[in-house]
Amino acid sequence: MHQATSIPVLKFLSLFSLIALFSLCSGCSPVLGDPGAAAKRAEPAEVTLAVIPPVADRGSPARAIVRGLGPDAEIAGVFDGKPVFFFPTKNGHAGLFGADIMIELGEHLLKVAYEADGQTGSFEVPVRVADRDYGTRDIKVPVSQVRLSQADQERAAREKVLTDRALATVSPEKLWKGEFLEPVDASINSSFGRKTRMNGVLSPRPHAGADYLAKEGTPVRAPADGVVILAGDHFFSGKAIYMDHGQGLISMYFHLSEILVKEGDVIRKGQSPIGLVGKTGRVTGAHLHYGVYLNGARIDPSAFRKMTASLED
Repeated sequence: MHQATSIPVLKFLSLFSLIALFSLCSGCSPVLGDPGAAAKRAEPAEVTLAVIPPVADRGSPARAIVRGLGPDAEIAGVFDGKPVFFFPTKNGHAGLFGADIMIELGEHLLKVAYEADGQTGSFEVPVRVADRDYGTRDIKVPVSQVRLSQADQERAAREKVLTDRALATVSPEKLWKGEFLEPVDASINSSFGRKTRMNGVLSPRPHAGADYLAKEGTPVRAPADGVVILAGDHFFSGKAIYMDHGQGLISMYFHLSEILVKEGDVIRKGQSPIGLVGKTGRVTGAHLHYGVYLNGARIDPSAFRKMTASLED
């Protein structure tokens, strides 16, 4: 499996300790209101933090923009207990984070610490998470795919260890650039976030990806640069590919008829095909399930693609 280097992670952990330090300091890091920005430090006045959007829906991505620091500044953040990595853009340093589809509603703190030219500072900003109704879908699958045999349960448990490890990948370098592409030339017929009533029983877990209605054999393209960290045939997701795009950003492609890449492959934006649409795993027909995880947060791939289009990096 793709392994991340350690030096940038150590830098992040050092900044994480700064976040903890400033959180304990009752009088430091004052936060002032500012239209169009979530927070602003009083000193130095030119260093600001903006959160876009200021209110995030469940399952939505968001970004924090730090302005007033040079390109060599070290910045790190934490949201909902998960790391936020920053990278330089034309309009400041951007850090992407997500409100998981099952995150608790209400305010969650975004903590950011920076170090630049020997100076340190921090922000602590509440981000309100609002509910969103994504709708409900009804599907029917064979009973054997709901009431699993002992052998299938053991197989699914083994595969979960592999997929959990892949989704926990945090490589410190940002591998992608620019707007993400659509993975296939097809329309979405089952959107992200919908609740699923399977064989008449409502699942407590909402749909964590977007399903593209495409014919079996349709080529799947890479939406951005990345590295293949897992490729295999799994009970639920069928033939699947997991790709690391750096800084905790993982994309996945399920139910393929063929996998045309292997673990460790370096993939370029637009590379096609990395796989072919199929109907493997637990499915009702041929389609591509496309998912995006951002540091463990399950977010809407379509909303994430739109956000990448607005980043001038």
